[in-house]
Amino acid sequence: MKANLSGLILASALAVTPATAGALEDALGRGTLRVCTADAPPFVFRAASGERIGHEIDIVSRLASDAGLVLELKVVPMSDVLDRLNAGDCDLAAAALAVAPDKLLKVWMTNPYAESEIRIVASSKAPIQAGQLNVPETAIGIVTGTLAADLARLALPQATFREFVDLAGAQRALDDGAVNALAFKEPVPTLTVASSAPQRYVIASGEPLGRTADAFALRKGDTNMLNFLNGWISARKRDGFLTSTETYWLKGLDWMARVKPLTPAK
Repeated sequence: MKANLSGLILASALAVTPATAGALEDALGRGTLRVCTADAPPFVFRAASGERIGHEIDIVSRLASDAGLVLELKVVPMSDVLDRLNAGDCDLAAAALAVAPDKLLKVWMTNPYAESEIRIVASSKAPIQAGQLNVPETAIGIVTGTLAADLARLALPQATFREFVDLAGAQRALDDGAVNALAFKEPVPTLTVASSAPQRYVIASGEPLGRTADAFALRKGDTNMLNFLNGWISARKRDGFLTSTETYWLKGLDWMARVKPLTPAK
């Protein structure tokens, strides 16, 4: 019964009206689903094999497959994702995008398909509270265009902030000591602590800066794409796919083995 219900939801979502043709109709006509995204492990990143993997990749791969389309990724800086979407370079955007007012001024967003907390990871050998970072001497790395950047500025107005176009740049700055802390959504802070030398980093204690609801973004007015995506999210929540994908990528570390260099064949 569950599979039949999911099928009915998707069939209804794919029933389009020519008068309101948009990105979904274009994708079905081409046979490809173009998705704008941005590198940010474990959401999107390259595996040891060279292929891109991650939470968002698994989701959009299943999305394309369910629609009978070939996935075409367009990986761009996080700050450019919505502009590239509105320029028509992709049919939708999936980059762990938190639903937020500033984004809703530019695009439509779907129902959420994942949730996470925003926390700060700091370079410290001792426990630290987030409030202790609220001084000009503390340089906090943030990624342009993220809800974490906005919430960190609000919560720690006295701190010094350095913006980066992507997570990789912010993480390098933290590793090099160019910034003292990094504000980003989980599980990035936890992963930073787990993958570093003991006692190099700690997660600032206390309440998280905020909680995000992540969703797909699409161009304003594209009702058929919105209907399809919301129907797909509902179906995949019901059959457990979205929950299992979130558990694997965002609540565990088993996937880190896929990042290690491949062992040469003997």
